Amino acid sequence: MSPALDGPEPMYRQIASIIARRVEDGTYPPHALLPTEAELCAEFDVSRRTVRSAHALLREQGWIVSSPGKGTYARGLDGY
Repeated sequence: MSPALDGPEPMYRQIASIIARRVEDGTYPPHALLPTEAELCAEFDVSRRTVRSAHALLREQGWIVSSPGKGTYARGLDGY
């Protein structure tokens, strides 16, 4: 069941907040591979563009690190 996305805040920001909480609470431990964009699109019932916007915000805030061809990972305790 996907989390409810509602309210005035843009969906990508709501998704980014949910993913950041998951990194913070250990659901996605340091250096863990995060679900793919397609999996997140399905979980939240949103477009790939929305997920990419959430990822961009999370990268900017330091919550995740993306590695081309490898995937997106929760940031480690060392910041990487």
